[in-house]
Amino acid sequence: MYDFLIIGCGFAGAVLAERLANEGKKILIVDKRNHIAGNAYDYYNKEGILIHKYGPHIFHTNSEDVFKYLSKFTKWRPYEHRVWEVLTVNWSRFRSI
Repeated sequence: MYDFLIIGCGFAGAVLAERLANEGKKILIVDKRNHIAGNAYDYYNKEGILIHKYGPHIFHTNSEDVFKYLSKFTKWRPYEHRVWEVLTVNWSRFRSI
């Protein structure tokens, strides 16, 4: 017998399951895929290369609490995004179709 049934184990389902389990609840997770992590799922192939099955994902947060919480479950790869130039377009040169 389970206390909670969680459908889907992407970010939201995984966090909910972890929080409830830490409160001593018995959880059943059902997902249509054969893995957890939703679209953020990745794995190492036989050559040892990290593959992002659904494309690369960049996680953004300004919350130190969120960063600390997620750091319990993952290693972070340093990444810094910078915009080098702003393109100004004169839209009057284009006409609608």
